[in-house]
Amino acid sequence: MLSETVKRKFIRELTVAGIVLTGAALLVFHLLIPGRYFAWFPLIPVFFYLFGFLYIYFFAFSCMLGAEKMAMAYLVCKVLKFILSALVLIFYGFAVGEDMVAFVATFVFFYFAFLFFETRFFLRFEAKLKLSKQVDNEKNTVHSNDTAAVAGRSGLDTESGNRR
Repeated sequence: MLSETVKRKFIRELTVAGIVLTGAALLVFHLLIPGRYFAWFPLIPVFFYLFGFLYIYFFAFSCMLGAEKMAMAYLVCKVLKFILSALVLIFYGFAVGEDMVAFVATFVFFYFAFLFFETRFFLRFEAKLKLSKQVDNEKNTVHSNDTAAVAGRSGLDTESGNRR
């Protein structure tokens, strides 16, 4: 089960990543290419920030269904993010259409930056989860007389406790 501390940590890191990426993009627009800034820019970080919330809560829901569902949830979220991103780009192209190159370049930058962030976060989460399961399995294996007797590594008769 995905604990509240993991959700809080994800949201905290998502917020920091969003602020840093938005600040970096604003610096690039205002210092390097001031003529390419577009009015719809603030909606791009907001889109990815809100999708991050959807992502963590969907992931938490799938963890409640079972740990084996986490990989499927990860893939579903990636496909959903791709489809929604394509729809946003298509909508912007048809509805607004101004500064398409700047919008698409900025959107793709944020898409891959958040993709990297989310992937890194959940790879670390998965590694910690596997490590904790491995430690639990080792505790059960090392401290269990039944397992040792079945494996043939015990000189004790498991039913009577006598040596053979």
